[in-house]
Amino acid sequence: MLVIADDEGLRESLRATLPDTDLVLFEPGVDAAARRLVSLQADAILVDDSPSLGVRVIPALRATTPGTRIIALTARNDALTHAGLTKAGADVVLEKPFSCEELNQVISGKAAYPAQNGNGNGNGTGSTFLTAAPIGGAMALNQHQMALRWLSRISVAAGDPVRLSQSLVELALDIFDAVRCAVILDNQGAISVAASHGLPPEVPARARFSYTDGIMRCFEERASLLDRFSSQEFPTAYKQMQLLSAEVVAPLLRNGRVFGAIALGEKASGAPYSQEERELLTLVARSASVAFEQAGAQEKTTREQRALEDALTQLHAGVVLIDPDRRVRFLNAQAEALLGMSSLDAVGRSVQQIGSVFADPVLRTLSDGRPRTGVEVRDPGRRLRLVMSVTPANDGAAVVSFSRKEEESVATENIAYSPFWEYLSSRVAQEVKNPMVAINTFAQLLPRKYDSEEFRDAFSRVVQKEVERINQVVDTLFDFSRNPKLTLERADLNDTIEGVLGGFEEALASRQIEIKTHFAPDDIEADIDPRYFIQALQSVVQNAIEAMPAGGTLSISTRRNGEATEICVSDTGEGVSPEDENMIFLPFYSTKEKGMGLGLALANRIVQQHHGALELGEAGESGARFTIRLPIKESEHADHIGR
Repeated sequence: MLVIADDEGLRESLRATLPDTDLVLFEPGVDAAARRLVSLQADAILVDDSPSLGVRVIPALRATTPGTRIIALTARNDALTHAGLTKAGADVVLEKPFSCEELNQVISGKAAYPAQNGNGNGNGTGSTFLTAAPIGGAMALNQHQMALRWLSRISVAAGDPVRLSQSLVELALDIFDAVRCAVILDNQGAISVAASHGLPPEVPARARFSYTDGIMRCFEERASLLDRFSSQEFPTAYKQMQLLSAEVVAPLLRNGRVFGAIALGEKASGAPYSQEERELLTLVARSASVAFEQAGAQEKTTREQRALEDALTQLHAGVVLIDPDRRVRFLNAQAEALLGMSSLDAVGRSVQQIGSVFADPVLRTLSDGRPRTGVEVRDPGRRLRLVMSVTPANDGAAVVSFSRKEEESVATENIAYSPFWEYLSSRVAQEVKNPMVAINTFAQLLPRKYDSEEFRDAFSRVVQKEVERINQVVDTLFDFSRNPKLTLERADLNDTIEGVLGGFEEALASRQIEIKTHFAPDDIEADIDPRYFIQALQSVVQNAIEAMPAGGTLSISTRRNGEATEICVSDTGEGVSPEDENMIFLPFYSTKEKGMGLGLALANRIVQQHHGALELGEAGESGARFTIRLPIKESEHADHIGR
C-alpha cells in the first residue's frame, strides 16, 4: 500500500487504521512516490485531495501505474469534485471523515465503486479501457498490463490519425507478438493502409479496399472478428487477407459503422491466436475506435476554433468562450491583453482560475441560462474595472464579452453568491476535515485498542495536536475578520528587520538557509504600528522561507527611492508561477496544504493601511522578490487609518 499525503495528521490516522499485516509506505509528494513505484508494485495507492496533490498528480500516477487501483481521499462532498477526481483517473473517491470500516472495505475491494472511465491520463476522453484482471485462464497478465500502457500512450496521439495508426501498429506488435500488422482506414472515401509493419513496400502503396466487397463488406454485414478460416466463404476478403498476410482482422467502428480495421499477421512463435487473444484484440479495436473518433472530433473542433479566432481577432472587446462544464474554450487577443494571461495558460482550465469576480456572472448564466449585460466588476488582483456581458449559447456554453471601464466609480459587487465564498468554505472544510479524520479514526479504534499503552499515547498526542489545528483555523479567521485601527510611531526599519530575523533563527538554521542583508547606510525611518507591521513583515519572510525547503539564500535590503522607503525580501526558491501571480495577495488563496492562504493577504492589507504597497517581482534567475514601499513623510489623515 502506498499512501501519498502531505498532512501529518492524516498520515497518523491512516497508519493506525490500515492492517498491521500490510506493508504500508508513506510519501509526502508525487516525486518521492514515483521513485518508490520504480522499485515496487503497489496493490493500491491512496492519494489525499489536497491543494498540492489530488487532481494535480492522479493523472501522472495513472499513466505510471495503469493497472493499480487509486483511491482519492477528499474533504469536499460536491459531485463536481468527485467527478473531477474520477475523471483524473481515481478508481474510488472516499469522502473525509470516513470510518475505519469504510476505509478497510474500500481497500479490500468489498465496497462498490465506480468503474474507471477515461483514458487514465486525466483528459477525460471517455475511452473504454480493459481491467487488470485476465479475460481467461490462459491469458497472460502481462498482455493486459501492456494493453493498458499502450492505450494510455495512444490517447496522446488522439489529435493525429497518422500517429494514432502507427501507435496502433506498435501496440499490436508488442502485445500479440505479431510478425506483420496493418491498420486500414477510410480517408474521405479512399480506403487504404494507413500504417503497417512487416509488409513489402508495394502492398501498403497499392492496396485499395471498398465497402462493396472484401474485408470492409464483411464488416459492414457483421462487425465481428474475421480470420483466415472464416474468410474463405468470402473469396475477395480471403484474397485481401492473403495480400496483407493477415491471420485475424478486427473492425474499427464509428457510430456503429465500420471505417477501418486492424490486421494481424502470424505470431513470431508460430502459435495460433488463442480465444483470449482474439477477445483482447476486439477490445483493443473498440478502444482504438473511440480514439479515432476523438481525433476526428478534435480536428473538427480545431477548424471551427481557427475560424472563430479569425472572426474575433479584429474585435476591440475581450471575448471568452466558456464550455458548459465551466472550462475556458477560447480567448481572443484583446481578452489575453486585458486579463494578463495567454490562451495556453487559460484554455481547458476552470473559469474560476481567471478570477472569482469575473467567474461569478458567468457561473450564474451557466446555471440559470439568463443573459447578463452591462455587469460592472472590479478585479482587485489585477486592479481592473470591467464591463461584462454574458450570453448563453445553444449548446449550454456561454459567450463573455468585456472591456475596461474608464470611470472612477464602479458599481457595488453583488457578492452574496460569489464563488469567493464557495472557495472560502472549501478551504475551511479542508482545514477542519483533515484534523477530523485523525480524531474520528482514533476515536473509533479506542474501544478495541484501549489496552495498548502505545495506542493511548498516540491517541493523546494526535488528538490534542489536531484539536489545536482546528483552534488555529478559528483564530486565523478571527484575526482576518478584524480591521483594527493602527497606532503609528516613528521607527527605524533596519532595527525592526533585525528583530524580525532574530525570531526566525531556528527555522533558518534547520533549513540551511543563508541570510544576506544590505541595509541603507543612513537612517531608514517610517511611521508604523510596530505590532501589525512586524506581523506583515513576518508573513513575507515566512513565505520566503517556505519557498526554500531544501535550503537557499534569503536576501533582505532597505533603501530610499524618491519619497518612499523600500524593503526588499528575496528568496532563491522556485518562484511564483504566472498563473498564481495575480492571485497571490487574494485572501484564502494558497497552493500549500498547511495554512489558509491569509499570510500575504494580511501583509498586503496591513501595508496598505500604512499608506504603502506590497508588490511581487522576480528575484533574478530563480525565486521571488517582495517589495514593501512606505512613505517617508509622516502619514496624513491618521483618523482614516484602519478603514
